[in-house]
Amino acid sequence: MSERLQIRFEAQGPDHEGELRSLLGWLADDRSLRGHVRLERIAPVGSGRMSPGLETVLAVISTTAGVLQLPLSFLAWRQSRGHRTPPVTVQVVGTDPAEVEAVLRRLRGDAPGDSGGSADSGDSRDAEDSGDSGEAAS
Repeated sequence: MSERLQIRFEAQGPDHEGELRSLLGWLADDRSLRGHVRLERIAPVGSGRMSPGLETVLAVISTTAGVLQLPLSFLAWRQSRGHRTPPVTVQVVGTDPAEVEAVLRRLRGDAPGDSGGSADSGDSRDAEDSGDSGEAAS
């Protein structure tokens, strides 16, 4: 595994902050991620509010266990939301393009052997690979 991976989760829609809070809480409560993933709240720049809003959930992963477990936890959160799952953009940044693509496939719920992003429920799109980072909407 490369030195560290960063995964950014951004939501769209009228309650995007509530959805990101839900995701952050879910990931923070997942015992299997403790010690493997550092979670950060990214507030919007210049929000002008007394309490900062939530624009992005950033997960910094430094262990192989975190790389394997975080996608499972994310997919479980999405499944728990049922039909209320908001559009979430996921950006993975790392130094190894193959590792980035493998993490994106797991975040989409693709089987480990799949090479494309069209095998799951239809709410994902293919990753856009720019060498050291990739994005997928789910």
